[in-house]
Amino acid sequence: MDREYMTKINRYSQIQKCTVVYDTIDKTGPDHDPEFTVVVKINGEEYGRGTGKTIKAAKAVAAKETWEMIEKQPKSPSNMTAADLTTAQTTSTTSSPAPDKDYVSLLNYFSQTTGHTVDYTIRNRTGDPHVPTYSVSCTISGHLYGKGTGPSLAAAKKAAAKEAYEKVNKESSLTIPLFFSKNTICFADSSAKLVEKMKDMAICEKPSPFQVQQLAANFANVRNKEEEKNMSASNEGLPDVDTNTGKANGSPHTVNKTFLELFEKIKPIGAGGFGNVFKATSKCDKTTYAIKRVEFTEKVEREAQGLARLSHENIVRYHCSWKGYDHIKYPDSSWNSDREILCLFIQMEFCEKGTLEEWIVKTSKDRKYHEMAQNSFLQIVKGVECIHSEELIHRDLKPQNIFISHDNKIKIGDFGLVTSVAFETLTENRGTRSYMAPEQTGAKYGKEVDIYALGLIWFEILSAITGHEKSKV
Repeated sequence: MDREYMTKINRYSQIQKCTVVYDTIDKTGPDHDPEFTVVVKINGEEYGRGTGKTIKAAKAVAAKETWEMIEKQPKSPSNMTAADLTTAQTTSTTSSPAPDKDYVSLLNYFSQTTGHTVDYTIRNRTGDPHVPTYSVSCTISGHLYGKGTGPSLAAAKKAAAKEAYEKVNKESSLTIPLFFSKNTICFADSSAKLVEKMKDMAICEKPSPFQVQQLAANFANVRNKEEEKNMSASNEGLPDVDTNTGKANGSPHTVNKTFLELFEKIKPIGAGGFGNVFKATSKCDKTTYAIKRVEFTEKVEREAQGLARLSHENIVRYHCSWKGYDHIKYPDSSWNSDREILCLFIQMEFCEKGTLEEWIVKTSKDRKYHEMAQNSFLQIVKGVECIHSEELIHRDLKPQNIFISHDNKIKIGDFGLVTSVAFETLTENRGTRSYMAPEQTGAKYGKEVDIYALGLIWFEILSAITGHEKSKV
């Protein structure tokens, strides 16, 4: 049941073009035996709730209840025609917004479309055990934007989200508050006529210091039906295979049709036994991304699915994946794939300032190095904490797999060896030997292998030893 209903809801959201959010609203019980509560929200409206010992389990229960609610609606997804969906969407867009806005969902969609990370932190809990008061803060890309208190975590989170959302709108150069829908950005008090005019327009406004430079492109209007089959930002499954035309394409690096149609300025920036990594600029939003091309296997499919489940400011941001045929070039090898083989392309955030290993070399002589080092390591810990909260293990943490973004944020990447802690038997000897915990050479281990690697990384950061010096140790 883990993924069955989540997959159904994902397909439903793609057909109806609605926003689905899995919101963790509560956590009870001691740390060694927690119970999470998750609610599913579709376009801001609450549907099913679920509880479980892990967030994943709670999501599955909430998804099942949500799907049962959807099927009881007058028109189920299987019976809805394109005309029905268009009518329903137009009615929803042109009607007045609900007076009680779901600010958490609004900020969540804002994060998805702009690339800014929205985080909520529990600041403290006061009061008697039976009448607690929670305090939660809301940060956007590391900057504090809202604080909220309430008798429950959910209430405090909503209050913090409301304050953050209002501050975002206040900083905007637009005087009319915005609300977000799945396919367009509309004015809350606009007429139906204005909404129709704005649907297919890219709206640009003078950005505030934190605000996005370019609004996310409306991919639904620029992709044709074939591309929609081949490309998906979902973590519930990978799309159909993209095939090539075989015609000259003007790029020495790829013959993949989707890659060439969606991107320009394609340049290789890395290669290894895994495949190739490119820097490429989207023709649609003019943003530079990292595109990883690897031979399609179950392991790399798991990497894409693992990345898609993670949303945190200290983890390389996943955008989407697609399957297609292409050549792969392997460095230090006489063998390259002359024939086109099935590949997985993973589109990710591009971290232009390189790896943590390079950062250590460049900044180790700085007099504030140790202060910066501590801040960097704490960001790594937060990223690992997020990975573990999703019941995943990275298994290959090392400075070469940790990156620095343009705003000097630490980003954990390379999830090629990510696996679930639910696996009873895990693969032996997976990882980089110099960062592997002793138990990782056996068949059973858990999250502790990542903690072991963290200790070695912390030592390496503090000592600022070079690769040459490390080889002597």
